[in-house]
Amino acid sequence: MSLATWRRWEADHTAVAAETSQACERVLDVRPLRVAGDDELFERQWANATEITPRQAFALAVVLDLWADELREWIASPEEPLHQVGPFAAFDGRVMFYIGDNRAYAEEARERCAAVAGEIGDGVLPVMRPGRFIDEVLIGAALPRAQDLLADMPEMFEGITARPGNGDDGIGDEDWDVLSDWLDDEAHSADWEVPLGLPSLPLLLEDRHPFTWFDAHRTPPSHSLHVPMQDRLPDPDTI
Repeated sequence: MSLATWRRWEADHTAVAAETSQACERVLDVRPLRVAGDDELFERQWANATEITPRQAFALAVVLDLWADELREWIASPEEPLHQVGPFAAFDGRVMFYIGDNRAYAEEARERCAAVAGEIGDGVLPVMRPGRFIDEVLIGAALPRAQDLLADMPEMFEGITARPGNGDDGIGDEDWDVLSDWLDDEAHSADWEVPLGLPSLPLLLEDRHPFTWFDAHRTPPSHSLHVPMQDRLPDPDTI
């Protein structure tokens, strides 16, 4: 969560939403945000996966849950710019030109954070089913946060079997690059990481306004960096 929110909670536990206060308490108690018993749930759902480990899945869900709580608090009392809150802090600033401090947009994002977190608990990632562009963007934004969470607070994951990833048994808990590559290969939108700061963002925004990111099953022209720049720009001889 944002530093400002944490400081408010430290100064006065009643100054933040009840859910946020509980999240802070769980962090200090070195407990995951999700309810007791979810360790076994994630172990069961992702134990046989070769592209993501149960601990990685759990970390992604925890980050998304925390963002959902942070957005809920911001919507109720927007005391800081939205670009400093939750997943939006990971977005390229040029995306936020379009969103500003739009509470309705923040609420839609909150709902998607909570929904995707729940899906991960059910053994499903956005890249495994058709859906909304925002869902894949949220996963891209959550990846580095989840990696930091797993590295900085390993006690949160003690209830889930660690996977070393020695190369013979598939991906390990530290193989975040492998997970990112798999997500990139399976993503329904080739542009899912562009809003997080890739140079082709202006081209994306021309075709896909952030207000459309919640639309289902929309596949506009790709502006992924996987497409060579010369193939995306018009032929000078035709201008």
